[in-house]
Amino acid sequence: MRRLLSAEFYKLWKSVGFRVCLIVFFIQDVIYLLSVGFVGDLLGMELNGFEQFNYLLTAFSGSTVSGMLFGFMAASLITSDYKSRDIQCAIAQGHSRVHIMFSKIIVYVVAIWILAAEDILVYVVGSSIAGGFGRAFDGDVALYMLRSIVCEGFVLTMMFMTCVFIAFSLTSKAASVSINILLFFVIDLGLTVMPLIFQSEKLEKFLSYLPFVAVNEMGGWNIDWGHAGIAMGIAAVYGVAMIVATWTVFRRRDLR
Repeated sequence: MRRLLSAEFYKLWKSVGFRVCLIVFFIQDVIYLLSVGFVGDLLGMELNGFEQFNYLLTAFSGSTVSGMLFGFMAASLITSDYKSRDIQCAIAQGHSRVHIMFSKIIVYVVAIWILAAEDILVYVVGSSIAGGFGRAFDGDVALYMLRSIVCEGFVLTMMFMTCVFIAFSLTSKAASVSINILLFFVIDLGLTVMPLIFQSEKLEKFLSYLPFVAVNEMGGWNIDWGHAGIAMGIAAVYGVAMIVATWTVFRRRDLR
């Protein structure tokens, strides 16, 4: 397992796709901060660290955009290894399939957290330099920021096990990315349209417990831990289910 992880982290470091994502994320973050600085009053947004941190929590949980980006990462790190036959070589060297699968999942999770951390640092540090933090940075603020990152990050990590399942299920990188974009677009559209078409208090209450909906609550200053706990529990069950489904598909795949 250690050798597999070392190899996967080396491939991540050498991955052109991952480096491009880091650069693209940084450039788009800087452009966004500059645009807020110029037209902040028009947008109704303040360019300070605290306001931009709160904005990022909401923007980063957008299922379509996040699904597209992290679906691309999953395809780059997993699906492409079918074509290069790296997975087949690892099996031929005596590594178990379960170790291969988990080594790729671990590196994938690390990769998306690195991208997320880059966004957080650029947004908060950049906007604080330009407009200050916006409020006194004390223990309560630090605890709030840490709690928000951990809770929302956990929920989104579990939800993006869908990307891992799709990547392990397909041998085409293009197909994997396309299905991820389509899937998360449909989910996002459905969660937006359903309450408008079927106006029901029971439906709204049910949808409020779904992780992609409840994830925005994780970034609130005051949080209903009863509601948030259920949403996190649902996310955990879903993530485990996706990992089990991934193992089922990967175990049965003919890789000779």
